Amino acid sequence: MTDRISYESHILDSIHHKANTAKNECFFVGFLDGVLANERLDLTEVEPLLAECAAICRQVGDDDAAEILAEASAGHGDTPKVLLETIAQIAEIRSEKIDPACRRSNANRLLGFCAGVNCDGIVTRREARVLYDRLGAAHDLDDDPRVVSLRHVVLDALEDDLIDEAESAEISQLITTLVGDSYADTGIPSSETLPVIHDIDEIDETILDGSRVVLTGRFSFGSRGKVSDRLQEYGAILQSVPTRKTDIVLIGSEGSPNYAYNHHGGKLAKALTLRSTGPAPRLYTEPQLRIILR
Repeated sequence: MTDRISYESHILDSIHHKANTAKNECFFVGFLDGVLANERLDLTEVEPLLAECAAICRQVGDDDAAEILAEASAGHGDTPKVLLETIAQIAEIRSEKIDPACRRSNANRLLGFCAGVNCDGIVTRREARVLYDRLGAAHDLDDDPRVVSLRHVVLDALEDDLIDEAESAEISQLITTLVGDSYADTGIPSSETLPVIHDIDEIDETILDGSRVVLTGRFSFGSRGKVSDRLQEYGAILQSVPTRKTDIVLIGSEGSPNYAYNHHGGKLAKALTLRSTGPAPRLYTEPQLRIILR
């Protein structure tokens, strides 16, 4: 009998390479769409845009991201205008390669769009209008409670066809639950952040005994197998995916390149959907876990 492929295995990375490439492609195009949503390139968006392109070059060596960086360093008198034209051309060409019928591709493009809109921490009326349309399009995150909440808030904000500072801040904060904090807040490119999960429970070691537990993400504490072994020492019962019977979902502090979506996996999306209709599963993060397993 062959050994089971471990979560951290290089074989698994190879299997997911094609899917990960498509995922990153969709996110990058979505990010450019988000920057373009305002139909202009504000000075507050230039630095986040270039930081995102630099991150993508580090991660996958993307030629189009490198072209945007090259244009920015070319010394043009009107850099924002030149960059706007460049990213519009790149977004148009690359969007033609994305299957509009693929709901997962559309979801990753939506996440990129949210990151692009929120890169400077400011959401304008024009951006909110396009965001609302994107949120209502066909993608496989339409049942995700974060997306549902964001769509309701954007719709309410657009009721008077104005987006004031408080409404912009609220939309921005909800976007962080999908794609992490904005570059304006952290100085970290969106493709290197994790979602901000607000609905986190209090944990103690007695909770683990007899609980059905699902792990998602990577753990700096150790390998997935090591974490599983430690949890079982405390009486936890490990499950592979969240179900109605799952008691706990533990979120690793490191993102996985093999996530189904650019910023999170299908397990977290499923857990949040289940959580929206009941008290379980409870959500805990790795820092909380380390306190009781140290």
